[in-house]
Order: sequence, then C-alpha cells, then structure tokens
Amino acid sequence: MIEEPYRWLEAVQNRREYIEDQLRGAAPVVAVSGEPGVLLVAGKASTPKVFEVYDHLALGAVGHPADVEKIRQTAIEAAHVEGFSRSRADVSARRIVSYGLAGALKSAFEQIFSAPLLFRGILVELGSSPSADQAWLLEYDGGYAGLEPEQLRRGVLFGARKDLSSVWQEESRKSPPPSAKDWKELAGHALRVLAWSAQAEGEKRVPWAQFAPPKDWLAPRLCDRFEVGALSREVAAQGGPAFLVPEAQQLGWPEEKE
Repeated sequence: MIEEPYRWLEAVQNRREYIEDQLRGAAPVVAVSGEPGVLLVAGKASTPKVFEVYDHLALGAVGHPADVEKIRQTAIEAAHVEGFSRSRADVSARRIVSYGLAGALKSAFEQIFSAPLLFRGILVELGSSPSADQAWLLEYDGGYAGLEPEQLRRGVLFGARKDLSSVWQEESRKSPPPSAKDWKELAGHALRVLAWSAQAEGEKRVPWAQFAPPKDWLAPRLCDRFEVGALSREVAAQGGPAFLVPEAQQLGWPEEKE
C-alpha cells in the first residue's frame, strides 16, 4: 500500500511523456489579434484545427482528431448552456475554460487506466478592441493560462513543442507588434511566425528580428497549404456570429491561376 502513491505518480509521468511524444509531430497554430479581429492560421491537415465555438469564441487545437472533437463538443455545449441559462454577454472564454474544459481534461488525464486525450489548444474571445481580446492556452492535463492582450497582438504560437512556444514568446517581445490594420497584415505576420517556427531543430535559430520567410512560404496555393479562421469585429458589430473564413484576396494570398 505504501508504494501505491509512487506507482500512481510514475504512471502519470509516463502518460505525460507519452502525450508529449505523440504531439511532437503536430504542426503548430498561430493566433494573432489586430484591428479587424482575431486570426488563427495553421498548416492544413486532413482534419480541421480551427473551429467556431460560439458567437465570439473560437478554438484552435492540435492532437488526435477524435480527442480534439471531444473537447470542441464540450466547449460548444458549455457555451450554449451558459448563454441559455444566463445571457450571450455572460459567455466568456474564462468561464468556458475554468468551469468546462479544464475539468474535463484534468479528469481524463488522471484516469490512468484509460487512454489519455491527445490535445493542446487555445480558446480566443473577441472583444470590442484588440486590447479587450482574450486568449487562454489549454493543456492535456487540465492546466490553463490566460494571455495578455499584448502577447496576442504579437502572436501566440502553440502546438507540438512547449519549449518552442516559450522561445517564441521571448523572441516576440524584442520587437514591436505588427500594426495589423487589416487581415492581410495579420495573415502576413502569422505566416512569418509559422515559417520562423519551422526552422530545423538542432540548427542555430535565426532571431525573429532578422528572420525572413523562405520564398516558398509566400508562393501560390497558400489556401491549399494553410487553414484559416477569424473572429471579425466588423461582423460582430452587426450583431451576428463573428466567426468567418477570410477570402484569399483579403489575406493578400495569391489565388491559383486557371
């Protein structure tokens, strides 16, 4: 009996190592805020990584498709219950994360005799201005952290490697945030962040201030290579759901010639 707590801790650590190993190959997601709203950009995969959750909430996630879908459904249900029992204005990312998603993830992680959820994500909330936008990072073990609006304006990189996300956070603070007056500027910044994160491991990483994306990152067929979702302040001001997928022309991406 005395050994049981230690066995449980060892099992938890094994689960953590297993999840990190499984997530390591996932392509990251970038969330960035600006005047038009919040943009999420991810490398396109066979299954989506960017989702609408509620009128002014969106989710970006990496992990096993079934696990991502389970958390997406949990977020949607929590948001709609909150909106029905209270009001639309009471549906906030903070409440959805604190009272819905964190508990579900923590419970699944600690059930050592069942398969863990392979999941890492970000829940973003559109505010009336960039300084009012909110974002919460979610981990597979139920841990979560709120992000400062200033960091969201500089761009949030998350996904496979937590160490890379931390390095990016430090690098981004060395330069001013982008002006981000339209979707084109937001998309350009997000692509540059993704290109910076794609530098090969083991090689000396080019500092953000000196980094220029390879030409193939800005080549045609960007719509085929990247998934995009956005929360639009203009649409939200009209009273409708803020989530949309900007057109290639709005993003400044070259369209495929026929």
